Amino acid sequence: MRAGFMAIMAGVIGSGCYWSDPPSFPYGHASNPPKDATPLTTAQPPPPCHSPRILVLGRFDSVVTQPIGGLYDWSDYQVSPLFRTYYFKHAHLEIFEHTSDALRAAGLDVRKDYGTTGEPGLVEAPLRAKAPLLVRTTILALQHDQVRTDDDPPRDFEVVRLVAEVSVADLQGGVRYREKQSIRARVDARDPANLLRLLGLELGRRLLLDPGFLRAIEAERGAS
Repeated sequence: MRAGFMAIMAGVIGSGCYWSDPPSFPYGHASNPPKDATPLTTAQPPPPCHSPRILVLGRFDSVVTQPIGGLYDWSDYQVSPLFRTYYFKHAHLEIFEHTSDALRAAGLDVRKDYGTTGEPGLVEAPLRAKAPLLVRTTILALQHDQVRTDDDPPRDFEVVRLVAEVSVADLQGGVRYREKQSIRARVDARDPANLLRLLGLELGRRLLLDPGFLRAIEAERGAS
């Protein structure tokens, strides 16, 4: 038994086992250095706009790779940069809530659809009579890492990478808008700000600055 175990271990070590060359990132993730990310500060009031149309914001869908996050230490290469990975089971729903907050704060009439991701056939009859527009969002990538840099002295950041496909459609299924929104941002780890909250607010802000999105929802900048 002992001889067999030792033979197996020798074979694994000789073949270059994963802990002799450990992974640098969780599967499906990419390098996400703080220097490539935009500092994300406390959200400012979103730009005001007005639309005569009601928006139904569908619950965000997600196709992201789990785990969403990892803890990295680039200041000590004696160990793997990948210390730990972690999950945010409901991260896409938290971003959904705060994106809705940003759109509402701008002055838009937004109704949240918790039951579906924005299915035209499932809009309730009283709301259907008002001919709302459906805003659907799929999170294509979400990476939220804790990173210690190799600066002197080292600095700690939370870094996030988001890619979301947003579409606007009418009740007949006609698509008025479909674009990907990409955000790479960071906050200092000493800042108590909730990064996912700021991320949702930033996604809403970017939509409000997108002329294509504003045309799709028949909105004009400025208060009504």
